[in-house]
Amino acid sequence: MSNTKPATAEYEVIKAREIGGVHRAVGEIVTLTPRAAKYYLPPYGSGLKLGGAKEASKPKPVAEKPAAKAEKPDA
Repeated sequence: MSNTKPATAEYEVIKAREIGGVHRAVGEIVTLTPRAAKYYLPPYGSGLKLGGAKEASKPKPVAEKPAAKAEKPDA
């Protein structure tokens, strides 16, 4: 047997259901091995979407600041 840990991935719950013995709400992020997640992904099942955390971790775009008003020269 190998002493390496299996690779895991983060999945977003898209359908409220029991996953891994725990009831999961929509939008929750779960970490599972691909083998464990297999039955919650198409074509075998439904309820999870791969890479949920990647979308959530993207930084929001910074809104541009309005241009500063030009100062009027003193006469």
